Amino acid sequence: MFNLAIILLSLVNSEVHETNNYKIAKYILENVNELDHCSITELAKKCYVSNSSISRFCRDIGLKDFNELKIQIAKYQMSHEMAVRKFDYPGINGPAPVSAYVDAVINHLETFKSQIDEKNIANLVEDIYHFQHIAAFGYLQSEMVALNLQFNLQTNRKAIFTCMPFTNQVDYIKNANENHLIIIFSDSGTYFKRAFERIPLFKNKEHRPKIYLVTSHPTLTLPYVDCYIRYAGGHDYASHPYPLLIISDVICSEFSKYLANKENQS
Repeated sequence: MFNLAIILLSLVNSEVHETNNYKIAKYILENVNELDHCSITELAKKCYVSNSSISRFCRDIGLKDFNELKIQIAKYQMSHEMAVRKFDYPGINGPAPVSAYVDAVINHLETFKSQIDEKNIANLVEDIYHFQHIAAFGYLQSEMVALNLQFNLQTNRKAIFTCMPFTNQVDYIKNANENHLIIIFSDSGTYFKRAFERIPLFKNKEHRPKIYLVTSHPTLTLPYVDCYIRYAGGHDYASHPYPLLIISDVICSEFSKYLANKENQS
């Protein structure tokens, strides 16, 4: 499931502002509802780039050509209109929205606390200790969780890799092998569907990386995911990304304890 919004946002968050890809991505995000009948030449003029730069941009984000970009823009317009209820949570229309929001978050976390897979957190901590090549990824809010994990593990002298551009994440996973440990944060569990809809994953299955998926999806199983850290998630604005942040923090806390125990034994 190609998600144009995620791709464009990751580009504007990571590209140098003077690059053509930044200009094009920023223009599309700011003017997506005005591009119904825009030709490649018109878009190039509005972005102050050449037609070939538009074509190169399409290939860089995983599309064949400008026609495919137009299709994705139309899908983005439809999903944008349907997302008007994204910010709903119980009590949003009441007299005290802050209190209502906090209460909704607490209710979600109480459910989360009672339904979290702690065994696989311990297994992941042990794998983090043993693997030398480790990466953590997510998209948008979930990538912020991956960055949080990277920073906190570095405090414990364990370096891991992450990156904001979604296309760079995909490239890293495609080229990983059995010496790599990859941690994916995806509340909905759709990360791989978004990332690899158009790309075959792990042709050589004997040499694929070990993958953990942290998700609220209760039943999702994928042939290339080795372990799941599942939790009870909600479906409103107050339910995300707090569970993922808590799991990330606990991973780091448990790794610190694990590391201290190893050092005491030596």
